[in-house]
Amino acid sequence: MKFFSKAKESFLAESHNWFLWIPVLFGLGICLFFLLPEDYSIYWTLAIIESLILLAVIYRNNLKVLFIMLPFAIVLLGFANIQLKTVYLLKQRTVVKEEKSYIQGRVEDVDYSSRGLPRITLKAYNWDNKYLGNLRISLRSKKDKPKVGHCVELVAKVMPLSKTPIVGGFQFDRKSYFEGLDGTGFAESRALDLDCVVVHSSSSYIYNLRTKIISKINDVLPPSEAGVVAAILAGEKGRINSKITQDYRNSGLAHFLSISGLHMSMVAGLMFFFTRLVISLFPRLALRYDSKKISAIFAIMMSVIYLAISGAEIPSQRAFIMTFVVLLGVLFNRRAISMRTLSWAAMIILVISPQAVIGASFQMSFAAVIALVAFYEKYSINIHNFIFNTSNKWLNIILVYIAGILVSDLIASVATLPFGIYHFNQIAVYTTLANLMAGPIIGLLIMPFVLLALLLMPFGLDAWCLKIVGFGVEQVNNITAYVSSLPNAEQKVLSMPNWGISLIVIGGLWVCLWKQKWRLYGIIAVIIGACSLFFSSNADVIIDKDTKVIAMKSEQGDIVILPSRGNYFIKKMWLSKTANVKLSSKFNKKLKKIYAGELEDKLWLDLSCDDKKCIYKNNIIYDKTGKIFIDKKQFDSKNSFGANIYVDGKIKTVRHFIGKRYWNR
Repeated sequence: MKFFSKAKESFLAESHNWFLWIPVLFGLGICLFFLLPEDYSIYWTLAIIESLILLAVIYRNNLKVLFIMLPFAIVLLGFANIQLKTVYLLKQRTVVKEEKSYIQGRVEDVDYSSRGLPRITLKAYNWDNKYLGNLRISLRSKKDKPKVGHCVELVAKVMPLSKTPIVGGFQFDRKSYFEGLDGTGFAESRALDLDCVVVHSSSSYIYNLRTKIISKINDVLPPSEAGVVAAILAGEKGRINSKITQDYRNSGLAHFLSISGLHMSMVAGLMFFFTRLVISLFPRLALRYDSKKISAIFAIMMSVIYLAISGAEIPSQRAFIMTFVVLLGVLFNRRAISMRTLSWAAMIILVISPQAVIGASFQMSFAAVIALVAFYEKYSINIHNFIFNTSNKWLNIILVYIAGILVSDLIASVATLPFGIYHFNQIAVYTTLANLMAGPIIGLLIMPFVLLALLLMPFGLDAWCLKIVGFGVEQVNNITAYVSSLPNAEQKVLSMPNWGISLIVIGGLWVCLWKQKWRLYGIIAVIIGACSLFFSSNADVIIDKDTKVIAMKSEQGDIVILPSRGNYFIKKMWLSKTANVKLSSKFNKKLKKIYAGELEDKLWLDLSCDDKKCIYKNNIIYDKTGKIFIDKKQFDSKNSFGANIYVDGKIKTVRHFIGKRYWNR
């Protein structure tokens, strides 16, 4: 009883922080929707909402009951929000069949694949003007230059949305579904212009502006620099060389390639500083008007422009909202950098794009900022006193800079580490070293001249700025290449289970959002969640939905993919998700001999094969025609979208998709 009385006392003392939990509860409702094994009728949700309203009316004079009902109501609102959006998208959806078809339609969006090939999104029609769906088609040639608002025609192989290639893996169909897509495809001809009335919209204007910016970048800089500059200036990451992208990931600087708080705050801050500097050059203007407020207005305008040309992804939306509120604080003489500001940013995004809560961008972006705000709210005075304990001004500046990078990077890295493990199955070991080396170049060279380039582009004077940015990017590229080449720079790890990452999130929020001593109880939840890594293990057998790709676990715990043609993407995803690497040539030759029935090595892989079948651990039979037998019964992998099979002596556990959601129908 003493524990509960203290908890109640602490809870009541935190009344000013209750608001911070509203987006958490709202997001919880969204997460519950995605955790459902199958979809339920929206009428059930309406019935529960009406029941809550009825209870609220009955107990309208009982504040305690109403207070207890409030969290459930917020969770239910989050659930209803995502369900309504999902059902709405379902009503707009068209069933796409796998076929080769003539396509014509108006281009609504253009982006680029990892190979630099253009991909167009269009509302597609066939010869008979029959609507085929909202499709994203990958074009064949870099020479194709589609324009948003214009019409094209082509021949393409059209397919339904791609399913996840491995149980528990990233659900590509779900992501595409919430992007409003009905299917995808690959062009089998050039995309030819088609006469139609060109639609000039805000999206087409922004796309054309981004295209001009990217074109200028490519004209001025070499490809190795142009791809990165296009990413940080225009939000276009598809043109970056795959080797450079991997170096950034392995070194822990991948966040630099995604426009987020780092870029938005620097652009807004530099614009604010530059405007105040210009105003100070005119004494009459500086004395008559408040230069801080004028600078804040120009910084907001620059932030809006930067958000528009960057593609407005989730991290940049969060960064813009935070920056906008901070600058509003300057306009109205209010302190704006706080948890409350961050809560408003989260709530706005969750209402508009509820599906973002399960994405890595949303989770990692907010995790880093929440941890940083919580830390500096608690320890900023202590850090200030420690750093400025010396009378040497320049030493203070150096200490502030180094300490700022080290402390901020450490906090952000620890906060985002669980999500990096959960989503990407890897840890960048030397991220602090990379940030310490690259930080001065990014902050003092790249971002200031990115701003100047944007300001001078309308006058055609941006070339020299872009060259300076390119020089800075070249140095950062060299840093990432060096750091990623260090021993064990990248560590592959298995994802923690859902209950593990959930405990870490709840514990982390408990520590960061509360202010009383009871917040330390959240550390227990974080530790238990981190220990869930020890409960993670790879399946003994992994199969895809067509049983064309199959993998088995070796006696050393590594995943070995049996020889098969094609399906390179699935194999790559399997190796990544299971924290494995491609077999060496020596073991690859051994595997081919085992698969052909010419060799057995049960100390490495407990697999016996002949011309017709393979037997794994005397339990799982793989018929080379593409059939899997468990206890002599054929397993229907196609209807389960693939499977993970766990073998423990004579006990077999099969985990697979048993429910159908809106996005995989």
